[in-house]
Amino acid sequence: MLRVSSPCRLLLVCAALFATPSRAQDVDGGATLSGGFDLIEMRADKGGDIFLWDATFSYGDATDQLMLVTTGGGPLSAQIDQSEIRVFYGRTVGNLTWLAGVRHDITPAPRDTHAIVGAQGSVGTRLSWETYIFLSDRGRLSGEGQVIYAMPIAEKLYIEPRVAAGWAARSWIEQGVRAGIGEVEGSVRLRYRLRPKINAYIGVAHERLVGGTRRLAEEQGDTGQATTAVIGFGFSL
Repeated sequence: MLRVSSPCRLLLVCAALFATPSRAQDVDGGATLSGGFDLIEMRADKGGDIFLWDATFSYGDATDQLMLVTTGGGPLSAQIDQSEIRVFYGRTVGNLTWLAGVRHDITPAPRDTHAIVGAQGSVGTRLSWETYIFLSDRGRLSGEGQVIYAMPIAEKLYIEPRVAAGWAARSWIEQGVRAGIGEVEGSVRLRYRLRPKINAYIGVAHERLVGGTRRLAEEQGDTGQATTAVIGFGFSL
């Protein structure tokens, strides 16, 4: 099981990646290594502080890419209680990238492995979106999607609202999930570019269970929602 005594270990990994001499260089006649950590953040609420990360790294050219995505988090200075890794092949046509790959849940148990198909796209320079469908090795079908809008308000300052949702094709009572859309999240981050490839931000996030998943949580004494203050930073290679 993945454990961490402090977020410092992850930050050291970030620093090592950022210092890699080969980052974003042309390799093998046009292929490049790019990406970075979109989110490295702490969320604070009455229940305690939570540390989260979301990173994507890509190797390839403008048409074909191999992508590695890692996300996760947990209570600050404690065991990471949710983490996963995804590996994709991506094929870009215009502003749309088609994705196929695999996702492995490192924590929590059970450590399912999923086949993935998905797509990422953009509308203009400000609006981006992504959507995925997962089929687990136990036959469970689910999915998620996200829309992000980046709106400049000054030379180095921009506001970034996001909306995300997750769904399941059928109920998983043992995991507290009912069929249909089960969770949504809305967040707003105010980002400031410290350097061209480094930014810091503050914001607020609201997570809410919906539908049958929310009713199931309420039966178990959970409110099914949380609003948290957010502070963090991101960087690209």
